[in-house]
Amino acid sequence: MTGRRLRTVVCGTTFGQFYLAALAALPQEFELVGLLAKGSDRSVACAERYGVPLHTDVDQLPDGIDLACVVLRSGVLGGSGTETALRLLRRGVHVVQEQPVHHEDLVACLREARRHGVHYRVGDLYPRLPAARRFTSAARALLARQPAEYLDAACAVQVAFPLLHLLGDAVGAVRPWQLTAAGPAEGPLALVTGRLGGVPLTLRVHHRVDPADPDNHLALLHRATIGTAAGSLTLTDTHGPVLWTPRLHIPERAKHDLDFAAPGTEHLAEPGSTVLGPAEPPGYRHILGELWPAAIGRDLLDLRAAITGEQAASRPDQYQLALSRLWQDVTTQLGYPALAANQQHQPVPVAELTAAAAGVPDDRPADPGALTLHGVLAGALPAAEAHVRHLTNHQVSTFVDRLDQAVLAAMQRALPTGGTSAELLAGVDPAHHWLVGRWLRALAAHGRAVPAGEPCELAPPATPERLWRRAAEAWTDRLGPAAFVDYLADNADRLPQLLGGEQSATLLLFPQGSSELADSIYRDPVTARYLNTLIAATVRTVAAAGPRPLRVLEVGAGTGATTEAVLAALGEQPVDYLFTDLSQFFLTEARKRFAHHPGLRYEVLDVDDPAGAPGSADVVIAAGVLNNARDAVASVRALTGWLAPGGWLLITEPVREHLEILTSQAFMMTAPEGARAEADALFLSRRQWLEVLDAAGLAEVLVLPGEDHPLAPLGQRLFAARRPAC
Repeated sequence: MTGRRLRTVVCGTTFGQFYLAALAALPQEFELVGLLAKGSDRSVACAERYGVPLHTDVDQLPDGIDLACVVLRSGVLGGSGTETALRLLRRGVHVVQEQPVHHEDLVACLREARRHGVHYRVGDLYPRLPAARRFTSAARALLARQPAEYLDAACAVQVAFPLLHLLGDAVGAVRPWQLTAAGPAEGPLALVTGRLGGVPLTLRVHHRVDPADPDNHLALLHRATIGTAAGSLTLTDTHGPVLWTPRLHIPERAKHDLDFAAPGTEHLAEPGSTVLGPAEPPGYRHILGELWPAAIGRDLLDLRAAITGEQAASRPDQYQLALSRLWQDVTTQLGYPALAANQQHQPVPVAELTAAAAGVPDDRPADPGALTLHGVLAGALPAAEAHVRHLTNHQVSTFVDRLDQAVLAAMQRALPTGGTSAELLAGVDPAHHWLVGRWLRALAAHGRAVPAGEPCELAPPATPERLWRRAAEAWTDRLGPAAFVDYLADNADRLPQLLGGEQSATLLLFPQGSSELADSIYRDPVTARYLNTLIAATVRTVAAAGPRPLRVLEVGAGTGATTEAVLAALGEQPVDYLFTDLSQFFLTEARKRFAHHPGLRYEVLDVDDPAGAPGSADVVIAAGVLNNARDAVASVRALTGWLAPGGWLLITEPVREHLEILTSQAFMMTAPEGARAEADALFLSRRQWLEVLDAAGLAEVLVLPGEDHPLAPLGQRLFAARRPAC
């Protein structure tokens, strides 16, 4: 049946109208051939609107129907939905029946479906709405890192089934559950406590129904919060927004010294709550007219895939049975809802509430001088965190470990198995002698070499091919493009030629003079995206608060990956952007790349002598360039001199020894000098960078990401600082 349109009927014209709209939006997959209803004026009008015959009994339906959408109240709610579904299943028609369905009715329908070789499914649009899917996706990412401590949820009794469905999807299971009603409620909210999926649950239910209009006057649809040790994830309403609220933790140093920039306080830069996705939910016209039919359409497409033998994201029958039983337990605990007849719609114009809220003063800064380091970075974090939403520390650590093992094996294979210094350096270009020394120290640190005197003894060389495959497997598309690991592996294969000077490392990064590979390496890996987004969002906030075109100096701008992110974030905001690098090649490429953007200037600038006009920049950016400065303190001090009082310095740097750089970009670097030589390291640590910045007169520094962040093992950080205002 693959590729054929499914001949479909809709049973019911109240909520069934949303199914009709969903089918109308999918004409290539479904052919609406009829409507089954009681024959009311509304039913007649619906049939005329969609140009299909109206039937009032299942026996009137023609042969050859593939799918029936039964959107009638089920037997447990006093309707004919279950009876209609069973009659259709006996005719060999696939059925989707709108929730809720009593457990016994569900068992009967599933049994009948199996007997006649067709599919039966309980439909539920709510978990397929965009905000609900964002909540579920974020919940799974959160719970992959730490267990849920509690669930706090609320709904109207009419939509309790989808709330339980949503919670089960988010937590991953509904069993085991245990429920107890808290007793008669004084107000409209009844309380049920217990466990769901083994997690402690508090459930508040609006338990009043207008018998003449039960589908209206719902005080709320769905709210749900999952609490963990790190914070709480909340679906504020069925249609959003979704909020992440980190748990407040004040470290001892901050508590006693009020030092909110001390090491270990990085998490305090995060906002008190972050909206995951759109901050403002859509209006009800859009919800009812587009989002609900689209969510039903997703459900119908999954069922179609199962019917036609394609891969389908269907839930097991046992899960549907468990949900039905759970819903019955909830309603049993609640008992019959209170009846509230003759309710009236009493809207309150949102403009009145907006005006009332607008009268409260905003404590956020309104001028550049009032911007704070922590406040601006806290505002920039949500955009950056979007890049790591699905990553865990374990995933990243696994890649780093596998990459290190592959690089160490490549080093071993490229060097003799042992010998004196002269023997180990035989055939090595003198410019790279320092690099071999770094290799030997790295191999010794990992137990691969014993450089105790002369001669040096190395472990037997390993075969790195399998190790590179394992590293590539751990480097998923969430971390970055495959070309990154391919580039590192290519360098590793050519280490003998690189050491001897026969192979140019520059040509491996810029094959045939093309910057495409380098652009990708410096732009697309997750750390680059995270840090560049942080910088770009910070610059955007600073620019928005300033009265004049923002003056930006970027030193060592290279391929322009950071430049691109900043310019995109600034949009139409005016900027005086000085793009600098030591290489004319990068300046030439940048002139072509950013020719359409006004406000850019280009100059040669040496990071070892970056002197400029004092106070001529509001922001100085140095992304991954200061690690090669001869004297980091002098370079940072000189760059600070460019800044106007209160100006912003944004530096990104590696903060650990990157073994993969020792076998690739290090061939284009000079031997460590200054602080790096004193530390006997190619790259300075986080602590050492803070010492450099302090020595340059920048005492208040914020470092991101934090040490417990998923990206922490990759060893790249943003150091954000401000020049004192006076």
